[in-house]
Amino acid sequence: MLTHPTLDQLKALNLDGMADAFVELQNQAQAAELSHAEWLALLLDREAANRNTRRFQIRLRSAKLRHSQRPSRTSTTARHDGSTRRCSSNSRQANGSPSTAICS
Repeated sequence: MLTHPTLDQLKALNLDGMADAFVELQNQAQAAELSHAEWLALLLDREAANRNTRRFQIRLRSAKLRHSQRPSRTSTTARHDGSTRRCSSNSRQANGSPSTAICS
């Protein structure tokens, strides 16, 4: 498949969001009905969304989250008097020692 020179330029300028939108718009018949301003607005919206997503992902990776990556385990236990209580625990605390169960 031949690539469009505009697509090559968008990729060379690191405008990946616009490049993706360009390819999608070329493949849609409805895009032919759009004015140039509307077409450009769609490309710019995609690029802005792509950059915001990348920025958020970078911040998320660099954040030092205090919670463990492991999901907590929740169990329900029956008591002798017929009532139940719910207990949840993580497998390890932040310092590496086993955690205690929290029951309600």
